[in-house]
Amino acid sequence: MQQVAANTTQVQLSTGSAGHDESFDVSLAPQANVLPPGTELHVVGVYSGGAADGPKSQPWWAKCPNRKDSQAMLNCHQQFAGQHTQNIVTVTVPSSPIPKVLALMSYEPVKWVLVGAKAGNVRRIILGGYHGQDFQGVTEDIPVDVYTYDSSPCVNCSRHSDHFYAYRKDSAEYSQALDKLRSITGLSPVSFQGLPKSDRFTIVSSPAVSVASAGKTENRADSVSGRRFIDEVVIGDVAIPLPEGDWQGLAHIQNPSSRGSDELAVLAKIEQDKLQEMVVLRLQFVVDGKGFARHSACDAAGAQAAKTAENQDFGKQMCFWVGHDTAPWGQPIFNLAANRLVAKNVALPDVLIDSVFHRADKNTALTVVYANNPEIRGLSSPKTTWEASPWHPKFIQRFPDKLTYMQDRMQWAATWFQIFKAKLPASAG
Repeated sequence: MQQVAANTTQVQLSTGSAGHDESFDVSLAPQANVLPPGTELHVVGVYSGGAADGPKSQPWWAKCPNRKDSQAMLNCHQQFAGQHTQNIVTVTVPSSPIPKVLALMSYEPVKWVLVGAKAGNVRRIILGGYHGQDFQGVTEDIPVDVYTYDSSPCVNCSRHSDHFYAYRKDSAEYSQALDKLRSITGLSPVSFQGLPKSDRFTIVSSPAVSVASAGKTENRADSVSGRRFIDEVVIGDVAIPLPEGDWQGLAHIQNPSSRGSDELAVLAKIEQDKLQEMVVLRLQFVVDGKGFARHSACDAAGAQAAKTAENQDFGKQMCFWVGHDTAPWGQPIFNLAANRLVAKNVALPDVLIDSVFHRADKNTALTVVYANNPEIRGLSSPKTTWEASPWHPKFIQRFPDKLTYMQDRMQWAATWFQIFKAKLPASAG
């Protein structure tokens, strides 16, 4: 089992094993693509946090009690040189229906304390800096993206390799930061507040924006994260059935689509910091009525159990299959799920047993993975390739406990296939 501390860098795991459904090979769109119309970008920048008239940071040598002793100075240099103290900057967002993205930047480490983010309709937060940045006062359904050179200690945030920061409008760093923010969000800032040092800012919405029209916008970027579900989860107008239990929403992404809409979501059943089960789904709607290419996973070899009722090229498709996945966190939506789980101090299993269901017609395609963690039943496995796994059909007969578990999953999937077909709208083409 992969045990990853919650404050480590973002989980990055490679793909390369069989057992994946190609539906989930799709990249995840930046959140900018799903921001509602009228969203404002507000930018705040400091060199360091703390009150402008507060105590000044001391150089390392000022902290040395004996500056005449060369060995003492060397020890002091090793202890204090390069230290960067984290300061707090409070950002207050007054209540407003106008949707906002906040970009908060600092060269030095800062903990950004947000006050009123939910009531102020903050849809996304971007932290930029050289040294690590952290935040407080943000609910899980508000995505936080971090762009810093040093590792950032934040929990429940998405870390990126690039970095930027600025606090002066007349600087080259400011132009670079704005270019980066435009590429991330697709927005130009309506406000910028920058100071060398400060401990508080207040965000003010643009008076030119119609509050009435902004109040009508709907954020469909994430209707799942941080919420609880029983029996079903509704994506768009489709209710997807859930197995018994209390399910936590981890992510909901709406990808841009030239043909209609494309949404992905992840839910998990977690007990005592252990992943019990996970549901990952992708739902696509197309307005051209041309359907979807033949689903190759319906015909893939190597599954423990499979049934393909139909699999027409750009026509009706209906199938399910059951198998093992020895690299379950490599595809983009699964990688996002891994980071959300790590943020909750949930260990990541090396192997998942997947029951995958797919249905498509001329207008809609739905693929759902119901993944189970066999470690919950005490069934551990060595970390191997898909072909060498004891869960592989060639070897599983040698492991009666694993065989029994797999047979249970196969029987469940056969029954669930009938529920999957009955619960969803009838095919239209």
